[in-house]
Amino acid sequence: MTLNKIFPFVLIGIILLAGSPFLLGLIWPRINDVKTGATPEYADLQPQRFNQPLEKVFAAALEVSQTQGWEIRETKPEQGIIEAVATTRLFKFKDDVTITVSNEGSSTVVNVRSKSRIGKGDMGANARRIRTFQAELAKKL
Repeated sequence: MTLNKIFPFVLIGIILLAGSPFLLGLIWPRINDVKTGATPEYADLQPQRFNQPLEKVFAAALEVSQTQGWEIRETKPEQGIIEAVATTRLFKFKDDVTITVSNEGSSTVVNVRSKSRIGKGDMGANARRIRTFQAELAKKL
C-alpha cells in the first residue's frame, strides 16, 4: 500500500482517539460518585423499599454484596451500614460502596452509594454496580 492510501486511515484514527474523551462524555456523565436518590445524572436510581423487617433486608443486602465479589470492610447491623470495596475487572480500580438499610414508617429502605477512589469520571461503572446490586437484592427478597 502506498502512503496516500494509508494516510486517510491514520488521520481518521488520530481524530477518533483525540475526540474519544468528548464522545465518552456524551454517553456517560463525568462523575465518579453515585448515590441512590441523590444523583441527578442518574435519576432512575432510587432507594429500594421493602415490606420486610430491617434485619432480614440487612442480611440479604450483606449476602448480595458478598456474591458480587466485593470485599466487605465493615458491617454495622445496629446502624444498618455495610461498607465494602468493589474492584473493577479490567484495570483493578478500587471503588468504595456503602449500603444503608433503615426504617421509614412501615417499610425498610435501602440506599446505595458507590464512589470511585480515583479519576473524574467512571464511564458509568458506579451506576451499573448499583443497578446490578438492586436487581439481585430485589430477586433475593
